[in-house]
Amino acid sequence: IGKVATTVLEPWGGAAAYVDAYESAVRAVTDAQRNAARAVEVEPLRSVLASCADLTRDIGATQLARARWILDV
Repeated sequence: IGKVATTVLEPWGGAAAYVDAYESAVRAVTDAQRNAARAVEVEPLRSVLASCADLTRDIGATQLARARWILDV
């Protein structure tokens, strides 16, 4: 699958470019969620938002690890 995806996606920067873009998107969303958590002054809501940011980061890291492994990037 990795060689096929790399070949098919080559005109647009290859599979590595897509994986890097996804990683940047996960990082941006996680940062936005953390900033929202810092802005909230009500403690239970702050904790929920911070937990959502951690969950987003962890799920994104898992998906990225699998994508890098499958695509061999």
